[in-house]
Amino acid sequence: MDKKAIAEIRKLMTLKNCRIDRIRGCYVDENREIVTELHETFLALEESTVEKYCEIFRQTLGGKPGKNLFNLEFPLEEEAPGGRQDMLNRLLQSGLEDKALVRAFFDKVIETAAFPEKYLILLAHGVYDIPGRTSDGIDMEDASDYVYSFILCSLCPVILLKEGLCYDSETRSFLDRRNDWAVQRPDTGFLFPSFNDRGTDLHQSLFFARRPDELHEEIPAELLGCPMPLPEEDQRGVFKNVVEVTLGRDCDFENVKNVHEAIGQIVEEEKDSGEPARIEKVQLRRILYENGAPQESLETFDQAFDEAVGEGGSLMAENVADIKKLEIKTPSLRITVKAEMADMIRTRFIDGVEYLTIPVADDIEVNGIRILQSRKQ
Repeated sequence: MDKKAIAEIRKLMTLKNCRIDRIRGCYVDENREIVTELHETFLALEESTVEKYCEIFRQTLGGKPGKNLFNLEFPLEEEAPGGRQDMLNRLLQSGLEDKALVRAFFDKVIETAAFPEKYLILLAHGVYDIPGRTSDGIDMEDASDYVYSFILCSLCPVILLKEGLCYDSETRSFLDRRNDWAVQRPDTGFLFPSFNDRGTDLHQSLFFARRPDELHEEIPAELLGCPMPLPEEDQRGVFKNVVEVTLGRDCDFENVKNVHEAIGQIVEEEKDSGEPARIEKVQLRRILYENGAPQESLETFDQAFDEAVGEGGSLMAENVADIKKLEIKTPSLRITVKAEMADMIRTRFIDGVEYLTIPVADDIEVNGIRILQSRKQ
């Protein structure tokens, strides 16, 4: 799913435009035992409750593609009877009305999820009559030809709020609050099926992880049966290693700066596509060749890239390079420059030593004090 598709589905999870018709829930304690379950006709709930649930569901589709949101492809064997995609599809077709199937799903989540404390499993079902669109992108509400049915799963930690006095609006007094357990924003979750090309794609699911450093990879691996793409940090590490090894002795300031500028150009060219810009192997090979990579390094580049990323794989441009700024860092120094101003930094040899130089201008400050160009020549 691209950004536009994700935004379109998120809009279905508001009080005004809600397309969710049913939710099931399962409250699990720290011993992985079910405390209680819920089965609700969603729009029969109070408006304030609906809005709180909708906020959780929107958060499960929030964040940055490639960092918090990942398009997962189901292997063919998972779509066969008894496979994990097959189970999700049966849940979808049942509209969450099959209690045994829902309970089996909850049991599988409890068996799989690595949550050390209490948490809430929320499972929502929704139906979206997809409106037709004019050539200039305007929705035609009375021209719906297709229906997109979906289930959305959110896994939310439940924590004990701190004790203290709280204001009770009904009694207009302050009361002692203790043992109040509160549902937090979701840590992970997924949407099934994906919404691609404004239609149902049963071969994919959209996976969500709130923290890039804690992706809950057990969910795609065990619950969904889908291979997980390289996380952002791993992609950045692959890119760093490939660039350093391939450029070798030519991994100097100018060449590295030019590599980042070339990646920024790729992002700029793809910004209107609605999808995150990706760097294919052939693109990165060409960029490195144009910036000094010796032939003998390029001969091993393809193998190194395939081993790190996977044959036919790619890297997300915004995961591997910060296109908004250029950062120069040593153990005791850090300089950050906007990308469009990177050319102001030059290299210069003085007495046989290479330096990075920055022109002194009247708008430079040192510890908040504006400095002027020296009159000494």
